[in-house]
Amino acid sequence: MVYIRSKKVKGIDYAYLVKSVWNKRKNTSNQQTIKYLGKASDIKIYDIPKEYNNDPKILAFISSYSKDRQQKDSLITKIREEIFKLLVECDVKGLIRIYEKYRRLTELSSFYDKLLKPVMYSIGDLWEQGKLDVATEHVCSNVTNNLIRSINERTDKAKLNFRNKILICTPEGELHNLACNMIESLLLSKGFQIYNISPSVPLDSIIRYVKNVGPDIILISVTLEENISVAERLINEITSKFHIPVVLGGSATKQIPIGSIIDVIIMRNGSLSEVLNLINSAYTDR
Repeated sequence: MVYIRSKKVKGIDYAYLVKSVWNKRKNTSNQQTIKYLGKASDIKIYDIPKEYNNDPKILAFISSYSKDRQQKDSLITKIREEIFKLLVECDVKGLIRIYEKYRRLTELSSFYDKLLKPVMYSIGDLWEQGKLDVATEHVCSNVTNNLIRSINERTDKAKLNFRNKILICTPEGELHNLACNMIESLLLSKGFQIYNISPSVPLDSIIRYVKNVGPDIILISVTLEENISVAERLINEITSKFHIPVVLGGSATKQIPIGSIIDVIIMRNGSLSEVLNLINSAYTDR
């Protein structure tokens, strides 16, 4: 296995291309340096030997440190292409390896916002254009959900001090809940108590659940434009019965005129990091 190791000297990260070699006699792996790469922020993709420069772990490292916007964008594109390939091949282990390397270098929200979400949007576009069959689209969605579950399992819940309850739901008829699962994953990693009841729950059941759980904030996701009116009825029911902040997000919100729904915060194409900032602000202001 080949990867880049960094070493901080006087506040500056220096990088080495290394590989793990199994030592049969000692029954352990030894690290061997292949090449000294210099300052981590100065590494260019052509500094990496050709046989290694498409490795997602290598690409993730360089993109996280690179100050060259063009190079960073190019590397991110390559990682997305690899993620797409692994999704189609149902290779959850390969996806986890990319996640674990990327996660060591940056926030979970960045992994979702910069890598996984764009790939899923691309898959949806390809399906709509008839360039991807529905079976493959379903496979990719299911594998993505498996990846998110694996990420959640890696969250050390013993170290978290669960605070504040957040309810995540979709209006009745909304069968898409990938976005809900990503939000759950991110908020869970930050120590929030999450109640994710998506997808598609009848309005009366949601109201009863809100009454029983007593969440501090309710997040509603709507993907399909035809479900906007159902989402509006749900919001009206919630706000008429409870004094709980409601946030509405999802790709269908771009079709909702500004100010058309009262007593709700609408996030149009908001990143997961923005959702997290909004929630943290809501608790700070209370």
